[in-house]
Amino acid sequence: MELKTIEQFIQEHGLQNREDILHAFTKRVNLTILPRTTREEVAVGHSKFGGYPDLPHADLHPGENMTFLAQFRLSDLAEFESVNALPKEGLLSFFYDLEEQPWGDVDERHLWRVLFTEESKLERVRVGEALNERAVSFKESYAENEYSLYELLDEEMYDRLLERFEQEELHAIGGHPSEVQGDVFEEIQETYGERFDHPFLLFQMDTSEELDVMFGDAGILYFLIPEDALRAKRFGETEIIMQCY
Repeated sequence: MELKTIEQFIQEHGLQNREDILHAFTKRVNLTILPRTTREEVAVGHSKFGGYPDLPHADLHPGENMTFLAQFRLSDLAEFESVNALPKEGLLSFFYDLEEQPWGDVDERHLWRVLFTEESKLERVRVGEALNERAVSFKESYAENEYSLYELLDEEMYDRLLERFEQEELHAIGGHPSEVQGDVFEEIQETYGERFDHPFLLFQMDTSEELDVMFGDAGILYFLIPEDALRAKRFGETEIIMQCY
């Protein structure tokens, strides 16, 4: 959603708590899955959902049980202010055990992986089962913190505002997560302690019909990293939370 759309809604309905409502929205990069139009695979090293990952060596793949979810070429995100803490170059790749479907508990940390690749010479590594492969587009816009917003508006006004920026699938990087069962940032802090006092949403992946993937009962998977670890490129410190309906 654009900021001017939120401002317009506030003016239309004569809402008095303008600043509080605006603070309930943060910028992030929303990801849109592009329908497949040809039989050709997405080019090696490009941003995409599904298919097989691109890595410097096949032995870097975390194993057959780890389904490759997506990879993002960080130069595609370099122009966006809301994710300026990310490196400007390199490739981020996300893996998750879809059979075990971990929720993000400390004893499940072996069931997901994030790989950061700075090398330019990559090969497509065909290991395990693959999701449907799709290209992706990026757009920076505002997204709501639903729980903060709900406290500021009555139920009718809250529903009216959310109707203006409903999306079928909520894939994103940066900003505030789209919550299903509570504040994701609070949950990651409760689970992993004070090192997540300042979390960054590295990747939010929604259940997707286009990709033929579901998390729990039509839920959302969140990859989060402490901001200091992000700036130091310590992507091995990424943790997850999974929420579903």
